[in-house]
Amino acid sequence: MNGQLSVQPLAELIHEISASRLSGVLRLERERAKAAVYFEEGQVVAALTNLRAFRLAEILRRSGAVDAARLGESVREGMSDEQAGVALVRGGVLSPAELKRLQERQSSDVLRELLGWPEGEWKFDPRVRLAGGYRARAEAPRLLVEAARNLSAEFVSRRMSEDGETVTPRADALERAEGGVQLLPAEAFILSRITGAMSLREVVAASGLPEDETRRAVYALALGDLLKRERWPRVLPDDILREAARQSRAASEDKARAEAQQQEQQPQETQAEEPVEEKNARGEVGELFARAGGETHYEVLGVPRSATADEIKRVYYSLARRFHPDRFRRDTDADAQQKIDAAFAKIAQAYDTLKDSSARAAYDLKLSKLRGARRADEAPPAPPREPQATGQTRPPGEQRAAPGAATQSPPQDRADARSAEQKFQQGLDALRRNDAARARALFGEAAQLAPKDARYRAHFGRALASDKATRRQAEAELQAAVTLDARNASYRVMLAELYRDVNLRRKAEAELERALALDPRNAQALRLLEELRRAS
Repeated sequence: MNGQLSVQPLAELIHEISASRLSGVLRLERERAKAAVYFEEGQVVAALTNLRAFRLAEILRRSGAVDAARLGESVREGMSDEQAGVALVRGGVLSPAELKRLQERQSSDVLRELLGWPEGEWKFDPRVRLAGGYRARAEAPRLLVEAARNLSAEFVSRRMSEDGETVTPRADALERAEGGVQLLPAEAFILSRITGAMSLREVVAASGLPEDETRRAVYALALGDLLKRERWPRVLPDDILREAARQSRAASEDKARAEAQQQEQQPQETQAEEPVEEKNARGEVGELFARAGGETHYEVLGVPRSATADEIKRVYYSLARRFHPDRFRRDTDADAQQKIDAAFAKIAQAYDTLKDSSARAAYDLKLSKLRGARRADEAPPAPPREPQATGQTRPPGEQRAAPGAATQSPPQDRADARSAEQKFQQGLDALRRNDAARARALFGEAAQLAPKDARYRAHFGRALASDKATRRQAEAELQAAVTLDARNASYRVMLAELYRDVNLRRKAEAELERALALDPRNAQALRLLEELRRAS
């Protein structure tokens, strides 16, 4: 099948091929320029052209990373890009990993150039596959979004002209954005406002931005596969789409069989040791409601008040991936879905407040005032004044010090310590009730109130370690606990568990050996060290 780019823009062609999970080659021609974009199950695995500026050696020469003389010694005139790549590695100019990165950059540069073609011919052939092991993936979603930003307002208006068309955010939209599609502020804002299926007219009204800017943002988000459009213009015929669906099912079945066969071949004891995580909808909805019941925005997100903006962003994206209302629509009735929408709205509200520095500062001030008011209400009554003894010889105005007064902390510190211990005990209780999200938030509050207490830092770090988005912060908290109480073997075991989970085996073993030096009979350290050495 073939056509004209002036009728079917390349960005939309790539989106349709990717969404249909097709394999094949999309050939393009414009005057004397020719190009080919190869797909495997919807992924762009290479983009090549005969334009000299986009040859491998030219890209390397422009980068300035390699001396021109060394480049000339390896790459001869008339070499294909594949031959040039082999020569560069053999000549020691590039390592295999560096060549791979250069080839991926080449594919992205070529695709960016092709997306700017306003006209030309295209032809898609689903029978052609990329030969050999050459694979140089291009950052297609990011480039499609960039292409949408460069289109004229008239063009975008024509492509987004149906106000009643429905757009829906993908369940993993925020993760996709975090993973590589760098959104403009207006695009990110509009994406955050589309919490479910909405008509284009409703999106325009909800955004509060100029209409042409909103339509362009929606078009870009849809091309980047962050939004699902109801009425994308279709080009590919039904027979090719049916064949693609059949191939996709066959590939999925083959993958499932391979995984099942691999699992059967694993030793029985290994299977028994693997933790089984229950991920049914009811359990996740329960956790969502528990989070929404947090007293503060920090508890709702499960982050400490010391969390950075980047940490808050990562945690929110992780939560949005797990708890977005669209994930539960198929398994819940209207009443339950309304409650889910309201609960997730609290998470979104917490993020909207904490991601903005000025809004967060105002919110923190409000929390501090509330906490001060509570302390005033909870403060014990002042002790009665001590009666003066007969024959007192103290100078006028001097007060008798209470026993041990010289070593007591100020009242504010004592109040913080009491509050921290209370939060810590509540966190332990939440763990016993399997409410990990609330436990993490409570441990975080305790650690902030009493940052020099190793127990609070250790338990907070361990709670953070359960979420991939906060593991770097978890390491910092656990290292702080080890520093504060270097003689406690259990904190080193917690740190070793984190290192094991992120495949830093040597670091894990080193921490376990230090733990056993402190406590040679520590059963948990002995068991974990044996597991690591058996797996190596």
